[in-house]
Amino acid sequence: MFQKTAALLALCLTATLITKASDSLRLKAIPHPLSWNAQPAGVSIRSANAFSMKAAKGTDLYSFVDGSFYVHQVPMLLFKPDTAFIFSARIKPQFKALYDGAAILLYNDSSNWAKLLLEKMDDGSVSIGSSVVRNRVTDDNYHRSAPTGEIYLKAVRSGKIYCFYSSADGKTWNLLRTFSLSNPDSLRIGFYAQSPKGEGLTVEVTDLRYKGEPFKSFFTGE
Repeated sequence: MFQKTAALLALCLTATLITKASDSLRLKAIPHPLSWNAQPAGVSIRSANAFSMKAAKGTDLYSFVDGSFYVHQVPMLLFKPDTAFIFSARIKPQFKALYDGAAILLYNDSSNWAKLLLEKMDDGSVSIGSSVVRNRVTDDNYHRSAPTGEIYLKAVRSGKIYCFYSSADGKTWNLLRTFSLSNPDSLRIGFYAQSPKGEGLTVEVTDLRYKGEPFKSFFTGE
């Protein structure tokens, strides 16, 4: 009887986590408090270094290259990092609709940010793309496909240098791009999810890793 009651209680607690997000949360893998810049449709803490979040219908974070179109409406889970950092995770969105996606995000404010995005494309494939947005004008890159629909993504900072990387296994990393960001004192980093044309998207974030130190190898970010 006790075991059945405990199981039901655990199920109820899990359901609460999935359907409602508090303003902040803690993950043991991140030595800093995380907060929602915009609330998700749902969130579930899976372990010390894993969680899932859901973006609602019509969510997107996008700027056109000439600045003529801009949308900023996504759930973001962010924290203030150290002045140097190595930040990575395995990203697995439950893709359904065109442009469903999830990303690692480096965020200064609503007009200045950078993202490394895993996204479902027009031809049905899943691709890795990145954007560095300054004053709502973007510099986009489309890097490579992700045939399995999941990938390890990484962002690092050392001094004024920022880099994005990807990996199939979390061990062998490929450098995707380097860039700079203004106003580093206001920088927060974390994750977001989007479903601009779908009914919503859930993303699983696992194997979350963070070090508050500079990278030693430029080409691997380690």
